[in-house]
Amino acid sequence: MSEEPPNYANLELTLKGLENELRAIVDDPAASYWLKQAVAELWKRDVVDALHDLDVLRELLEAKHRTDLLMLERWATCHDGTKH
Repeated sequence: MSEEPPNYANLELTLKGLENELRAIVDDPAASYWLKQAVAELWKRDVVDALHDLDVLRELLEAKHRTDLLMLERWATCHDGTKH
């Protein structure tokens, strides 16, 4: 019986690529402090829990965006219904 050895080279390349992406975020002066903190905390989290939290955060952010658009539209509309 000959078993094939695990493909460690592929795993190593994948991990190296991920490490490079994360380092690029941490080293990017344009990246927000919030994003850098989230990246740093990511390694301490359970992946499934983090993905669930991401779904919740996305839903909240999309709702906030819709609200912001409605507020902007209301602000831009005069009392007589005309737009500024």
